[in-house]
Amino acid sequence: MRDEPTEISCDLVARILKEHWGFTAVQVAYAPVGFGSYHWIASATDGPRWFVTADRVTSAGSQSITAAMQTTRDLAHRGYEFAVAPLADRGGRLVREVLPGWTLMVLPYLQGWSTPDGDWDDPAEREQIARILGRLHTAPPPKALQRWDFAIPDRDALLATLGDLDQPWSAGPYAEPTRLRLAGARSYVYERLEYYDALVREVESSDDPWVVTHGEPHSANALRTTDGELRLVDWETVRLAPRERDLTGILGGPPDALPAYQSEAGPVSPHPAAMELFDVWWPLAEISSYVQLFRQPHVESEDTKESWRELTVYVPG
Repeated sequence: MRDEPTEISCDLVARILKEHWGFTAVQVAYAPVGFGSYHWIASATDGPRWFVTADRVTSAGSQSITAAMQTTRDLAHRGYEFAVAPLADRGGRLVREVLPGWTLMVLPYLQGWSTPDGDWDDPAEREQIARILGRLHTAPPPKALQRWDFAIPDRDALLATLGDLDQPWSAGPYAEPTRLRLAGARSYVYERLEYYDALVREVESSDDPWVVTHGEPHSANALRTTDGELRLVDWETVRLAPRERDLTGILGGPPDALPAYQSEAGPVSPHPAAMELFDVWWPLAEISSYVQLFRQPHVESEDTKESWRELTVYVPG
């Protein structure tokens, strides 16, 4: 996130690192990278650095993140070196609730870079990530791995909102623009939801095996390290799911990355209906999330500005 949270200061991050991880950070700086979580880079005098991530969560969300991090650590310990797992605290916990409604984890700081957006534009990298996903999809599911479901997040709230667009919204600067844009696209959203439901019925009837999936293996979640490797970060979305969940943004080229994927995953091919399902699911999930954000009190900020820009990508104007 671009805006530093008021609830967690750099000094608080340093105290948490010292108290719970035993790490002495002489410098902590907020890192306005990514979208959804909050990040800091902490440094010690003698050289070690850590990447600290905090999330604003519900009780269920805290349990979900903990299970995801346990899964990631299991994968890393089994030799899946592309999985960047968090460091355990003194009590062996990977995720701590540091404030009511806030979780925090600490990851090793890796030298490297990632792209600002999610597209895999480099042909060699597209094939490289396809091979990585092929390995991941053949991994035995870790014990803590949660199962993906077909739900659109906050779907009931979205449907209620679609039926309540006649009166102006006044929760913040993007409330009324959101209402007007959604009102103009109400039929479109209903149609996409119906289409998604039809795809769910088709995919549910398939006997294709579900596999370990990252969930968001886009280019911005891949760290190119100084030794030339690709390391996947942001494993909060790891789930047992159809393999197409990871493949929609990878296959289709150019180049055709399916042979690279099959070199690790074996002679399997994606199911067209499942590929389409995840292509439809993502925009609907984003629409639902941003609509709920702008129905709540909010202010003008870099994060709300970016959220509005994203909403306009998914909701036709």
